[in-house]
Amino acid sequence: MPSHVIQRQATPAELEFLANLLRSSATTARRWKEGIENALVLWATSLLCVVVIWLAAAWVVRKVVNVECGLSSPAGVWMVAVAIPLCGIFAAVSSVRWVRGWKDYRPLLRADLEEALVQEEHYVFTEAKRFQEPEHGGLIYFLRTPEDQVFALFDHESQDLGVHEQDPLTSRFRPMSALVMVRALKTGFVVGKSFAGAPLEAGDPVTLDVDPQHWPESECYCDIPWAALESRLGPAAAETRTSKSAPYDGA
Repeated sequence: MPSHVIQRQATPAELEFLANLLRSSATTARRWKEGIENALVLWATSLLCVVVIWLAAAWVVRKVVNVECGLSSPAGVWMVAVAIPLCGIFAAVSSVRWVRGWKDYRPLLRADLEEALVQEEHYVFTEAKRFQEPEHGGLIYFLRTPEDQVFALFDHESQDLGVHEQDPLTSRFRPMSALVMVRALKTGFVVGKSFAGAPLEAGDPVTLDVDPQHWPESECYCDIPWAALESRLGPAAAETRTSKSAPYDGA
């Protein structure tokens, strides 16, 4: 939990931020339009994969038993006739699930705008560490509280710098000992944050050596103890996974 929380009226800038989010949120029609586009791409891609696999198998059969079963053969024509509707069904079902799983935040955003209330979360930190993801060099900061909890924050500017082939370490993001973070009440979206107090030295970044699905969420506490950050997220984590997956030699 934050050191303390204050509920107050949202400022005009905070309301404008939420209004912009609402305006940019996908409507139902737009979501289904993107779902149809996704289905068409998936249909074509899956059908292409089936054709490539069939052609590779046909080449092997022709070389081994001298039997022609390419796309122009009766078997190939039958395969295409079956694959087209099956791939279409697969693409349609996958896209419908994708659209239905797309969370619609518009009602909650409207409620936040109507209530015009936010909560200020005040945090105090004593130490900082940072990790760097290997693909673009984006930085993730971990901040330690006096209660020994760990708060995670993504440095989005460093990620943008890396994407544009600039040095992520030149990011202006600098953690300090006090953080005020403002959240909308209904959506929980962060509409503003600011550091104050003494700068926290984060040291050289540690390579983030876990898959993105195992990264902690930003702007909230993570469940990894401070002392275990490097062993759970750094190169030591990869070494542990490798040792666990290594075959037993019986020695």
